[in-house]
Formats: sequence, structure tokens, C-alpha cells
Amino acid sequence: MKARSMLAIRIISVSLIILAGTALFAQDKYTLQVPNGLAFSEFRGYENWQVVSASLDGDLLATDPR
Repeated sequence: MKARSMLAIRIISVSLIILAGTALFAQDKYTLQVPNGLAFSEFRGYENWQVVSASLDGDLLATDPR
């Protein structure tokens, strides 16, 4: 019985550690910045950008919004 209690405590402890680690790494992505470069905050809402494909036919460039 004592072995089961210890196993349960270990499983709960590991689960809490994983949740705490996830919370630390799940900080606001818009605070990230490339050193001496752009910040994610400059592209806020990029997840909703429309996908566009382009094709080149000789000297002509055609775009196809999808």
C-alpha cells in the first residue's frame, strides 16, 4: 500500500512540474524579438493572413489568392 501511495505522489509531482514548466514557456509570443532585429509584435495577427501563391510564366507573374 505504501508503494502505491509513493507512486501516486511521484506521478502527481511530475505532472505539476510539467504544468509549471509549460506555464513558464507559454509566455506572450509577442514579447519575443530577434537580437537587433524584428519583434513578433510587429506582425501581430499574422496567423490570419491570407495564403497567396505565385507562379511565373515567362516574363509574367500571376498571383492566386486562396
